[in-house]
Amino acid sequence: MKKKSKVLMIGASVAAVSMFTVTAFASTPEMDGYRAFKEVLKADQMSEQTLESATVNGNFAVTLNGEAVLEADGWAKIKETGDNQSVNSDFDFTLMGIERSGSMYSSGDDKAYLVDRTHGLHYQVINLDDEHAGKHSEWKDEENFDHRPMNKAEEALLDFMVGDLKDNFSVVNHADNSKTISVDVSKEEVPLAVRLLMDVASADDRKEHSNASEVPTEWEGLKQIPFFQGFEAAELEEQLPELTEEATIEHLSLQLTVDADNRLQGVQGELEVSGKDEAGVIHRVKMEGAGGISGINATTPDVYNPAGKSIEIIDAAAFEGRS
Repeated sequence: MKKKSKVLMIGASVAAVSMFTVTAFASTPEMDGYRAFKEVLKADQMSEQTLESATVNGNFAVTLNGEAVLEADGWAKIKETGDNQSVNSDFDFTLMGIERSGSMYSSGDDKAYLVDRTHGLHYQVINLDDEHAGKHSEWKDEENFDHRPMNKAEEALLDFMVGDLKDNFSVVNHADNSKTISVDVSKEEVPLAVRLLMDVASADDRKEHSNASEVPTEWEGLKQIPFFQGFEAAELEEQLPELTEEATIEHLSLQLTVDADNRLQGVQGELEVSGKDEAGVIHRVKMEGAGGISGINATTPDVYNPAGKSIEIIDAAAFEGRS
């Protein structure tokens, strides 16, 4: 991980809000819900508070035509100590009926431990590069990360794009001065501009897909590991058709939980789209996800204990295609 835990936790949440801002286009500046939403965007998420540790949890699900394709959930404990980050996490997912459970441990050196809880196997992953080993790198003052709040020009642009959806945002104020901000947008309310942008994005996806290569070479090596076996039989290409025509947002909802200082504590969202595949068959895809932050500056990651375990070695340098 190149960035500090502060970026991984707060920066990821800000990015999620920014993504939904482009598509939600909600309410008018006079409405309490919309005004509360803008206050989150205007707040400096990189505030004076220094996040040295935290617990991050989340879940994500995808359904296709009402049938479950992916269900995933997990949590991670992250702590920064000096130039290194220590991390441990548990994760579970079911992809096309194939269930997997695992755990990961890293202490910031060039190796990590992966526990395949599905098959009861333990691995030590060696020769990790800095990005995956959790080593610290100087990024804070570099131009490649923009952590400023929304400025006046961006606020004016957002207000202009809002339109007449004045009742879509709502806000609930809690006794501790935290807030729950919600927005719900139906198919009929999606602005024409967004629909046109989706058509452009769909065209770009078709172009990229046509130029894409087959399964990367490095996956051939990974398929020797039981944790990654079985997925080729799921025929994901057939089960997850690409929507190449008439992609449309059917429904969009977003809920933010913020503290008294408008810092994000949790994000929950749902996006449903429809469209036609290359054969002209209509499909409906629904994506749901949620994430939260807790244990700020009170989290200590667990450390892997190799005692009494049979551990296999995975050499990350042996896999091609690494950046």
